[in-house]
Amino acid sequence: MNMMEMGEVVAYLLRYRTAERVPSGGRKRRAAREGQLSERDVCALIDDAQENEREALRDFLAGQGLRLKAFESGDYPGIAPGSRLFALLPDPEMEQPPLYTREPVFEALKLRQESRAELALWYLQLWLLLHTLIYTRLNRALSDVSRYQEATFVTRELVELVREQLETLRGLGERAPANSRVLLDERGEDIPRRVKAFIDLLSRAGHLETVREAADEDVWQQTLLGALEAEQIGVHHLTHLIELTSLDNVDPDLDEVSAADEVSVDEVSVDEIAAEEASTDEPESENENASHAADMFDSPSEENTSESTGENAEEERR
Repeated sequence: MNMMEMGEVVAYLLRYRTAERVPSGGRKRRAAREGQLSERDVCALIDDAQENEREALRDFLAGQGLRLKAFESGDYPGIAPGSRLFALLPDPEMEQPPLYTREPVFEALKLRQESRAELALWYLQLWLLLHTLIYTRLNRALSDVSRYQEATFVTRELVELVREQLETLRGLGERAPANSRVLLDERGEDIPRRVKAFIDLLSRAGHLETVREAADEDVWQQTLLGALEAEQIGVHHLTHLIELTSLDNVDPDLDEVSAADEVSVDEVSVDEIAAEEASTDEPESENENASHAADMFDSPSEENTSESTGENAEEERR
């Protein structure tokens, strides 16, 4: 893999986040197009890379807070037999890059002339409610990566959950957190439009995909990439949005509230997620195979070398 090919591999991974030798779920292999390698070529270049080339790619990705992991068919359900899935993931030991910059969030969720703080608040609320659907209602911990195929929902369910949340907030009256009252300005079809835009964002990021239709509705499912990132970094990649949702940023004309009521929705959100992670963490991962996923660009340890399969050993000798 020369430098140009390395750049093309990175460009592909930054766009799609994953590449599979044999695509799962009936998905067609991504073909080459102008300025982009095919999925087949990306997998071949990674598989055939020499050790010094892997080291160079590892260093290049590390500079962006990223790493490339390889998963075999036995690591998680949904990976086709004989296939290998490459996933570009944030490195949890480094400063976390945001899933998106702020602009795509603002552009997607904006309906009128909302402030950036309001749009950030909307994104965080939608993110938390989505996790209610794909984690809380399944009694599923963030570490339950292998259960990602159970994490399905239809758009209508998320719309209804948002409406219930707003009704609860409205019922609090003046006791509602000051910076969250802007969420009550919704009218008409605003909520379905925002939910649709939010789902589209996560689909473009590779965290959600459609798996089938039910009663003329698309059924959405969390992807393996989405489950892996949720396990490794949780809410921490959203800090650049959380920073915008302070009381000072949302609406300076809102009535003052007492100190006891002055609780930011963003603070509650982070605390809830942190509590969920703490309460659901287990001494060992629920899927022991996950710990053996190959980092294609780390020097193999003695333990990994001794436990590698014949196929992995052959790949390492390359």
